Amino acid sequence: MAIARGDNWERELSEFNDWMVQHHLTPTWAYYAALVSKEPNVAYGPYLWKADMLGSVIKRAGELVDLARGGERRSFEVVNPDLRHIHGTTHTIGAALQLVQPGEVAPPHRHLANAIRFIVKGKGSFTAVQGERLYMEERDLILTPSWMWHEHGNETKDPIVWVDALDYPLMNHLQLSFFEPGGNQAEIGSRPVGFTANRIGYARPAWASYPEDIPLVTYKWSQVWAGMTALRGDAGSPYDGILFEYVNPMKGGGPVLPTIGCYAQLLRPGEHTKAHRHTASAIHYVLEGAGHSIIGGKRFDWGPGDFFMIPPWAWHEHVNPATQDAVFFVLSDKPVMDSLRVWREEPYANGGHQRVTETFTPMKWQ
Repeated sequence: MAIARGDNWERELSEFNDWMVQHHLTPTWAYYAALVSKEPNVAYGPYLWKADMLGSVIKRAGELVDLARGGERRSFEVVNPDLRHIHGTTHTIGAALQLVQPGEVAPPHRHLANAIRFIVKGKGSFTAVQGERLYMEERDLILTPSWMWHEHGNETKDPIVWVDALDYPLMNHLQLSFFEPGGNQAEIGSRPVGFTANRIGYARPAWASYPEDIPLVTYKWSQVWAGMTALRGDAGSPYDGILFEYVNPMKGGGPVLPTIGCYAQLLRPGEHTKAHRHTASAIHYVLEGAGHSIIGGKRFDWGPGDFFMIPPWAWHEHVNPATQDAVFFVLSDKPVMDSLRVWREEPYANGGHQRVTETFTPMKWQ
C-alpha cells in the first residue's frame, strides 16, 4: 500500500534528517553512500622522501640528540603530509630511520606496537629482545613483537643506521597504545646469544620448548639474497617482479608479524611491471638501483636511500630502465587485510600500464 505524501514531503524529510543529525543520529537513507562507499575512500596520496634530505637529518640528529640526556631513541618518522595528524607514513604503519652512535645503548622499553628493524648502514650492533642479543649486519631484519622488552647497543666504532617501522598508527586508531620504559634484568630475563636459533628450524632439541610464537631471530640478508638470485630467471610476479616474503617459521610460513608484512623485492634490468591495485598500503625503501614508479598516474623517480609509499587501492607499477638491478625492502599491512578477510587485488586494463599525467617534485632540502 502506497503511503500518501503531502505537498511539503521533501521539505519535511530534509528537516527531519537535519533534526536527527543534531541529536546525534544518522539517517541511513540520507547517508548510505558515506557509510558504505562503492570503493575505498582513501584520504591520503602517495609520497616520496629523498635520500639526501634524510641523510642530512640523520647527521644533524647525531650532533644534537643525546640519548644520555633523556632521548628515548634517536629516530625520526617519514610522515605523509596528508597524515601529519597521526604522524603516519601510511594509515597503519609509521616508518622511520634510527641512528645509534658508537658506544651508545638505547635504554630498554616495551610497547604494544609491533616493530621491525632493517639495517641500512653499519654492522656489529645489536638489538636485545627479551634479554637475547641479536647481532645485525647491513640489510638484516630483526623483529620486536608486541610488548617485548628491547634495547639497542652499538659496540663498534662506527654509527649504525636502520629502518624502524611500527604499527603505532593502527594501535592509536584502535586506542590501544601502551608503553613502559625501563625494565630491570629480572623483568627482562637473560638468554644467551643463539637461544632462539637453537630451538627452531628443521631440527630442534626434543626436550626444550620455545616460549614465544614469533621467533626472536636475525633474518640474514645473505640468505634472502641468495634465494632471490637463484630465482631471478623465473617469470616472477607481473606486478612485483621477484618478490620474497619474510615468514614466521613458527606459523607455518605466515607473515613475520600479525600487522606488518616484510618483503625483499628485485626488479631486474629493463623490467617494467604491470599496474595493479590492492587494499593494502605499502612502504618501499630503495636499497640499490634507480628508476621510477607510477602511482595513480603520477611518476615518482627513486634512487638508493629513498623512501616512497603507496596508499591502498592506488594503481601502481614499477620501472627499472637501467642495466643494473633495482632492489627494495618493502613493508605492508597486508597481514591485517588477510586477517580481516578484506584483501582484494585488481589488475589494470589497457595492457597493464597507466598514462603518466604528472611527475612528483620532491621537497628541497635547505
